[in-house]
Amino acid sequence: MKNMIYTFWQVVFREIVGFKKVLISKIIDLIIMMSTNIIVFTYLMPYFGLKSNYGAFIIIGLIPAVALFEAIPRTTNLVMDITGNKKISYILTLPIPSFMSLAAIAIGWAASSFLYTILILPLAKIFLFNKIDLNNLSIFKFLVSFSSIQIMLGFFSLFLGSLIKDMRYISWVWARIVNPLFMLGGYFYSWHAIYSISHTAGIMNFFNPIMLSAEAIRASVLGQSGFLPFWVSISAIWFFILIFSFFGIMRIKSRLDCV
Repeated sequence: MKNMIYTFWQVVFREIVGFKKVLISKIIDLIIMMSTNIIVFTYLMPYFGLKSNYGAFIIIGLIPAVALFEAIPRTTNLVMDITGNKKISYILTLPIPSFMSLAAIAIGWAASSFLYTILILPLAKIFLFNKIDLNNLSIFKFLVSFSSIQIMLGFFSLFLGSLIKDMRYISWVWARIVNPLFMLGGYFYSWHAIYSISHTAGIMNFFNPIMLSAEAIRASVLGQSGFLPFWVSISAIWFFILIFSFFGIMRIKSRLDCV
C-alpha cells in the first residue's frame, strides 16, 4: 500500500513538474485577465449603472472561470496523446491500479491549476484595495471551496477527454461545453439573481457545476448573504467530482483497453 501511494503521488508530481515550465506565462496571463476585468467592471461599468462593488464580485468569480479555461489545453493534450503516441500507456503500466493512475493525472492537473489561481485573491486585494471587502472572508471555507473546485475541474478535464474521439472534434470543447458553462455559470450574476427572474432557470443552474463553484467561492470570501448555502454548494461540487471521476476513468480505461 505504501508503494502504491508513493507511485500515485509521483504521477501527480510529474504533472506539476511539466506545468511549472509554463507557470510564469500562466501568471502573466492571469494578471492581464484580472487587470482588464478590473478596468471594465470596477471603473467603467459603474458609469452604466452597475454597483461599485461589482468588480469584486466579478474578480472572485474568476477563480472557477480560470480553472475551467484550463480544461481546454488539458483535454487537447489528452486527446492528442490517446490518439497519437499514447504516452499515457506508460503511466498505466505502473504498479498501481489503472484507475489510480488516471486519478493521479486529474489530481496533478488540479494541483497545477492551484499553483497560480491561488494568486487571484491576494492580487484582487492589491489591485482593488478598499474596493473589495475581506471582512467576511473565511480562510477555512475558502481553502475548502478552492481545493474542491480545482479537484472537480481536474476530473472534468479527464471526463471531457474521454468524450472526444479524435482531434477533429476538439473545437466543440469550447463551443458546446466550456463557453455555455462559463456564460451560464454565475460569472456575471449570482444564483439568487437568476432565480428571481425565472425559477426554472434557477433550478436548471443547480446542474451547472461552475455556478455552484462560483457560489461557494464567493460565499467564502464575500460572506454568505446573497449566495447559496456554502455547504450545499460544496456537497454538490463533490457530487460532480464523483460523476466526472467515475465516468471519465471508466471511459478512458475502455478506450485504452486496460484493466
